[in-house]
Amino acid sequence: MQQLSVLQRCPLEQHCRQRSSRHICQAVQELNSQGQVQFSIRQASSPAELRAAGYLRAHSFYHYPPDRSEYSARMHRRMKGDAEWESVTRKVNGTEPDYKVMRILCLIATVPDEPGCPVAAAVGSDMELSTKLPADAAAGSAAQLVVGSLDINQGAVLPAEELVGRQPQEAQAQRRAYLSNICVAAGARRQGIAGALMAEAERVAAGLGVEHMYVHVVHDNAAAQQLYSSMGYEQETEETEGFARALRRPRRLLLHKQLRS
Repeated sequence: MQQLSVLQRCPLEQHCRQRSSRHICQAVQELNSQGQVQFSIRQASSPAELRAAGYLRAHSFYHYPPDRSEYSARMHRRMKGDAEWESVTRKVNGTEPDYKVMRILCLIATVPDEPGCPVAAAVGSDMELSTKLPADAAAGSAAQLVVGSLDINQGAVLPAEELVGRQPQEAQAQRRAYLSNICVAAGARRQGIAGALMAEAERVAAGLGVEHMYVHVVHDNAAAQQLYSSMGYEQETEETEGFARALRRPRRLLLHKQLRS
C-alpha cells in the first residue's frame, strides 16, 4: 500500500479491526488467568460505541467540588459527554479540522453487563447509562459496559499539544503516533485494563506502519508514569515550569517507545 504524507483511511483499517478483536480476546484470557475480571477490547466504530467512549471520558476527566449539587454535576457531565462523543466521532470520521492530516482510531474495553460480574456492579452504579451497550440478538452479543478507552493518533503532531515527538527523524508522518484520552472507569481499575488497552493500541498501530509511539503525561501524575514506564515508555522531553505556567496548566512530559516491527 502506498504511504501518504496526509493519512487517509484504507481497507487495512477494517483488516486490523477484525484481527484486533480476535487477538485481544486471547490476550485477555491470559491476563485474567489469575482471577482478574474478564474483559475484551475492540475498535469502536458504531455510534453507540463512540457515545459510550465519549461519556466514559467525561466521567473520568471532569470532577466536581463536594458542595456542588448532584443534579448540577450530572447535567454538566452529560453536556461534556455529548461534546466528547461529537469530538471522537469527528476525529474517527476524519472531519475534525485540526485532525484531518491524521488517522484516529478509538479502542474500547468492555465487561459483561450481568449480575455475576463484580466490575459491572461497581461501575454500573456510578456511570451514565450512555456507557452501556445494549444486547444485539442478531450478532449474538450480550449487553456490555464500556469501562476503558483510548485513541490512537497516527501522524507527526498531536494537535493542542506543544511537545512533539522527535522520532523518526525522517519526515514520514505514518511512522509516528500518539496515545491520548486514556481512561478506565474507577470501579474497573487495577484489573490490567489500561495496560491491555495500550498493548493492543501498540499492536494495531504497528500494523498500520507506526514505529514510534508517544504519550503525554502531567509531570506529577505518578500513577500514570508508573504504568507507562512498566509498558516500556521513556521520557524524551518535557516542558519548563515557565512555559506551562504561561499556558495556565500543569507541566507535561512526553514519553516515547519504539515499537517492534
